[in-house]
Amino acid sequence: MKNGLYLLKGSWYMCVKIRGVRVRKSFGTNRYAAEVALSELRKLRAIANATKDWSGLEEFLKPKSTITFAMAAEQYMAERADLKPSSIRSYKDILKNYLLPYFGEKELAAITETDIANFQSDLLQKVSARRVNNVSGLLRFILKACTRRKLITENPALGVRTLKEKPPEIDPFKTDELTAIINVLPAIYRPFFICQAWSGARPNELLALRWSDINFKRDEIYIRRGRVFGKEGTPKTSSSVRVIPMFPPVRQVLLELQETQTRHIKDYVFLSRSGEPIDTHLDRQWRLACKRASIRHRPSYQLRHTFASMCLTQGCDPGWLSRVLGHVSMQTLFKHYARFIDGAAKENEKRMKNFLLVTNESIETSKPKMVAV
Repeated sequence: MKNGLYLLKGSWYMCVKIRGVRVRKSFGTNRYAAEVALSELRKLRAIANATKDWSGLEEFLKPKSTITFAMAAEQYMAERADLKPSSIRSYKDILKNYLLPYFGEKELAAITETDIANFQSDLLQKVSARRVNNVSGLLRFILKACTRRKLITENPALGVRTLKEKPPEIDPFKTDELTAIINVLPAIYRPFFICQAWSGARPNELLALRWSDINFKRDEIYIRRGRVFGKEGTPKTSSSVRVIPMFPPVRQVLLELQETQTRHIKDYVFLSRSGEPIDTHLDRQWRLACKRASIRHRPSYQLRHTFASMCLTQGCDPGWLSRVLGHVSMQTLFKHYARFIDGAAKENEKRMKNFLLVTNESIETSKPKMVAV
């Protein structure tokens, strides 16, 4: 290992010996930062040699930690018991499938910015940029906690860029497509998908819906919780706790369901044939229904986008729709549905022009006639 400044696999390193201990640190592509750090460390070493006081360099003389990434990840997860069950499941999947196979046996102090950049690059060949960012996000969190506990001196993930993600695909169904698919769905699943298409609620919110959340007198549905993989929790954000309108197709199917279905002990609305809350096979049932109806398959989550796009093209107020969908801000609505807002705006312009033409004609006919003298 070289002393001084050197380049290795695209990263700049500084290396200096202090009382027989070799100190090595990575600075990524920032050569200037490495030069400054090396100069400062050499000055401190010179002062310590002259004064025989090494207290200012104690941090560099500590023995290296032998804690591996796998050990740190296990400790991190043990301390995050307050997370939602869905988040814990997601984190465990990321660790098992991505982070532990690559970093698990590495010592924390040995993980460099270059290692993380290479990992990110390799992973991008297999999964989407969004997935890579999710995986890298957990890696950053774990290394940040290790930095805070002084298990490592700095977080090597901070210098690795976040990848640019493609916006989520908004590919709504047309009304005739939606009708065709719903008509071939098994009767047990039809009410769920009708509510998903005509309420704007998220699938996990409908899975957690209870009859006590439905007010037929006011035509309202109260969204208070979500259900993922059989585990209930609070909704995605505070804005997700909301009241949504119950439109006629939803009201009709819920009334029919209430009359024919045996009530669950916990009052859940959507039940399987066994009488338990629906949790699985929904995507499969939707895919099969698309095939039977000869409609191009899109994931059932597009039903939420279908509801939003239909509302906008019918001239609904974006602020109202944003609240119905449970968005944190209207920015989310504009980000995802701008083209439908533009389409509605053009239709509104056309209506306004027609209105003003009629108004202008009224003004013309009401003008006093000029009488020749």
